[in-house]
Amino acid sequence: MPIVMMAGMWRHVRETTLRRNRPLEDGDPRRRLLAAAFHQLAGTARAVVYEVPHPLRPRAVTGSIFPRSTAPWRGFLDAREAVDTGEPTVLVSLRVLDDEERHLAVDWGTTYPNTFLLVEPHDYRCDLSDPDNPFARRLAATVDALAVAPGRGARPRAPGRSPLDRLLREMFGTWRYWPATERSGMTRGRRLELRDGRATIWSSLLPELVERFPQAAFDRALRRLLASDRELFAGPVPRARSVFRTRLGLPFLHDARYVDRAVRRLVNAGALSVVAAPPRRATFGPGRPVPDGIPEEDFERFVMI
Repeated sequence: MPIVMMAGMWRHVRETTLRRNRPLEDGDPRRRLLAAAFHQLAGTARAVVYEVPHPLRPRAVTGSIFPRSTAPWRGFLDAREAVDTGEPTVLVSLRVLDDEERHLAVDWGTTYPNTFLLVEPHDYRCDLSDPDNPFARRLAATVDALAVAPGRGARPRAPGRSPLDRLLREMFGTWRYWPATERSGMTRGRRLELRDGRATIWSSLLPELVERFPQAAFDRALRRLLASDRELFAGPVPRARSVFRTRLGLPFLHDARYVDRAVRRLVNAGALSVVAAPPRRATFGPGRPVPDGIPEEDFERFVMI
């Protein structure tokens, strides 16, 4: 799956001699250059670009569950839907958002909001959706220069080697995440260092996710959920993973085994019971912890009761 982009992406990229502002044609070399550069920067095929201009941004509407709708917002929703499948996905914003818009971009209408990793430019003044923004002008000039250079636009380059790659790495990116589940909660930011040509958003995020959401974070979250959402703890052990994909503010599910281990700890603490898979069908829980010799792949097949 290629990086998902709206049909009108990069309306700000224009022929500098004509000063035109028009959507790029599918065969336009500048569009191909930008798509390839963002794909390389993301480091994963599971990525979508948020390019809604500030004047056309979504806003909550009093008395309605639907935010203010504009054509760019609807286009983004279609692009996001294509990757809303429960797998980790990078969401690159062309500008720095406020917390209300961040929440709408990641959570509104999504099935798995806590699988989207929102990354924004470092500088709050950077707005690549505005053709008159100095950062956008610099990007447009770089793309135009590469597009008109004979034979250079389509020539493969090592990651981070082209002027366009280096410029995007300079502009991006700050990872925004939710530290709490309250819908009105503020986000926090972690700066990703991407200047190394080998680094990508995805490769830089992986160690951040492990550091920010260690095993203890999943243990604490599951204890709270056992008290507030007991219905999640019935059925196969993997069912407990689902809430970590659907609820912002919970630890990001970078490794499903973290949730399984947290379930196992609850069982060993006597707070939850599980039944082993056939043919054993033994019950573990209060007074009977899961034996250390049972491997994780077998525990995954247990049923919570």
